[in-house]
Amino acid sequence: MIEMRKCLVILLVLCSSVTLAQQTDDCFVVSKIMVKGNKVTKLSTINREMLFSEGDTICSDMQVKQSRENLLNTSLFNFVDFDWIDAPDGTKMLTITVLERWFLWPIPYLAYADRNLRSWYEADNITRLSYGFDLVYDNVWGLKHQLDLTIIGGYNQNYGITYDIPYVTKRQRLGLQLSTGYTRDREVAYITKDDKIAYFKGEDKYAHESFYAYVMPYYRFGYRNRLFLQLRYDDRSFNDSLPSLNADFANAGGTRFQYFTVSAVFKNDYRDNHNYPLDGHYLELELTKIGIGLLDYSPDVFYGKVTADWYTPVGGRFYWASNITAKMSDSKSAPYFLSQGFGYKNDYVRAFDLYVIDALNYAICKNNLKFEILKPVTKHLPIIKNERFGKIHLALYANLFFDFAYTWDVVIPEGFTTKMANQWIYGTGIGIDFVTYYDKVLRLEYGVNGLGETGFFVHLVAPI
Repeated sequence: MIEMRKCLVILLVLCSSVTLAQQTDDCFVVSKIMVKGNKVTKLSTINREMLFSEGDTICSDMQVKQSRENLLNTSLFNFVDFDWIDAPDGTKMLTITVLERWFLWPIPYLAYADRNLRSWYEADNITRLSYGFDLVYDNVWGLKHQLDLTIIGGYNQNYGITYDIPYVTKRQRLGLQLSTGYTRDREVAYITKDDKIAYFKGEDKYAHESFYAYVMPYYRFGYRNRLFLQLRYDDRSFNDSLPSLNADFANAGGTRFQYFTVSAVFKNDYRDNHNYPLDGHYLELELTKIGIGLLDYSPDVFYGKVTADWYTPVGGRFYWASNITAKMSDSKSAPYFLSQGFGYKNDYVRAFDLYVIDALNYAICKNNLKFEILKPVTKHLPIIKNERFGKIHLALYANLFFDFAYTWDVVIPEGFTTKMANQWIYGTGIGIDFVTYYDKVLRLEYGVNGLGETGFFVHLVAPI
């Protein structure tokens, strides 16, 4: 038995030696890194995303893969190519070729006054549109600073400015975002009946006016982790007629609500592509406190939220994606204008696009099986000479989805009606995702929900 143990130890040592020798043989020294195509972007911004620098020894392809992903996920480049050249002394030289995006965008804005396109179509009122523009400068000074100026008129109006500085300190870890704005809305959601929103429209006065401002410092840990801290101030006023329809729109001081919000969000992002990931994982943890006791009649709401995404190739042209989102609050109720949870933004079950549940506590699971119809390809449009627009990438995916969710501790106020709260709901269906350059995604889906209803839905973001 002792001899056998000695043999096993010797065998393990030999295997380890072979493995180490193989790893050593695969290692190489990066003697030089050259960058081409960065007409605007500073070298310091590019170097910040690299997991290695000149003189470093590389023993893993993962360092190279993640460095390229980091550069693509800055949203500064349409294409990033790594080319290695063997040097005479046995080292390797790297040439990074980037194709910068167009950074200054006066983006025309045309939006519907509902949660999604299907809800706007169901409302059957074409005048419920807002229009204007967003002036976005994505790479101010070549340092990835972002300026966003919003001027939107029409049905609902929004005027705001946001400035984001990703690197405040010399170590390029601390960032800062500042924003302020003013909005006013012709309509405001005031009640939920049969899990659908009913709107109040102000005739002589706007239904809702709001001023906001926030400061958000954030800290970057390594390359894939960020911590965001936000202090926000809101000053909101509602139409005087609303309290007779829903008492939540008034307090002892009238229909004006002033409050501060403090939130902390941690993001761990290992997706290969932020806008349409096929491999990797993503984790987001959020703690938010609305109303911190500094102002009279401010709301008092606290909640925590976790979002976890997982993406993996499953063989051939098939890919799997899953999402779990859970939101929990220490309160069973909140003012109606702060209780929008399930059914808003990306927190919904597909094929239930027309429905909402005023839940502060819910859990959602989304699942997707994708088939790659058209592998990502690069095309040149001969009629467009500018390479920033004429060189594009395209991909097409078919997907089969199944989502389910559960809400709990939902309090049904007087006048509200629901047939979905405090129970399981689910939806399933098929879809087509068209992915192209500048992070654009067109998603077409046909689904059936647990109520037996079917529908066709259009979205402009990835499903998970």
